[in-house]
Amino acid sequence: MFCRTILLLLLLWTPGLVRSLRLVQLRVPSYKREGGKAMLSCQYDLQGDTLYSVKWFKDNLEFFRYVPSNQPSLQTFRMRGVKVDIARSTGNTVALVDLAHESSGNYSCEVNGDAPRFETKTAYKYLDVYLLPKTGPSVVGLKNQYNFGNLVAANCSLPPSHPQSLLIWFINGRVAPDSYVSGPWYRVSADRPDASETILQLSFHASEAEFIDGTVKIKCQATIAPLYYKVKESTHYIKPSTEEKGIERR
Repeated sequence: MFCRTILLLLLLWTPGLVRSLRLVQLRVPSYKREGGKAMLSCQYDLQGDTLYSVKWFKDNLEFFRYVPSNQPSLQTFRMRGVKVDIARSTGNTVALVDLAHESSGNYSCEVNGDAPRFETKTAYKYLDVYLLPKTGPSVVGLKNQYNFGNLVAANCSLPPSHPQSLLIWFINGRVAPDSYVSGPWYRVSADRPDASETILQLSFHASEAEFIDGTVKIKCQATIAPLYYKVKESTHYIKPSTEEKGIERR
């Protein structure tokens, strides 16, 4: 009987057979915009254990705690850039509102079991908060009509953003050749030193290669992946020659 008891204990403590607290899934969005909201989720399996607490940290500083044995069970701690909507938060989820640049950081969920094992499981994930432009790209310098040989030149600019935006010129649906493009250039915002305006220049001489059947479509595309995508597109024309005007008068 004694030997059978020892064998049973050995089997119970064999790695892979012991049931323990398990952190199943941590959900933290990778990207959010400033002024927006984010829902953080921490799913765990107690495996027969008793939950003592769930704690949330940003950059290793605690900002939220759930202790089911306490009254109230939810508690928040003040932190710059972290604003918790406690009415929408639970033992598994934390609702963040009014996201700011300071909200970016490494978020972690720590699940703690109660006696007798006092197990702790932790998972981490990074949240990046973007400052998105208030408007789409603007294009200046283009004319409605050109003569063959005229210089077609324009600047595409996007208001300050963080991170910097990606601007691309398109001609008739195709990416403009590198020889047509200059830049990008970045101008730091006076109001937000961490944000920059982006500028990209386009210039080429009007020819039949671009003005197909007398027209050309020019587009500037602005992207801050994966949260922002805007375009500015316009159509331009070649002026009819003197002979063509004479024909039209008859």
